[in-house]
Amino acid sequence: MSDKKKHRGRIQAQGDGLEASENWSQDEPLSAQDGLKLLEKLRSKIPEKEAKTREKEFEKAADLIRRAGENGGIDAKFSQTFKTKGTNHVRVDIEILGGRAFVTLRLIVFVLIWLLN
Repeated sequence: MSDKKKHRGRIQAQGDGLEASENWSQDEPLSAQDGLKLLEKLRSKIPEKEAKTREKEFEKAADLIRRAGENGGIDAKFSQTFKTKGTNHVRVDIEILGGRAFVTLRLIVFVLIWLLN
């Protein structure tokens, strides 16, 4: 039996020698609120210069997470790259590798009630 959790993914900051990520792997869908926390955790753990270079890309990623939360979340497999203009590889990536992510608390409660019945 596999220990692989149903809902999995990662948020990454890459390029120009940087490779940093925040992952999730859990039984319930990742909430939009927790997705925003992971994004901020990633932003705060990379060097400030790298974060500033990707400032607009972090904003676009946060906007995607918020919009997804307003619309019921995003199903796997999903991948979105926010590339820094004028560069070849500097970017912020969001990948949903399994399950669903960026849902609102309301949907999580519904799923939990459904699972308990």
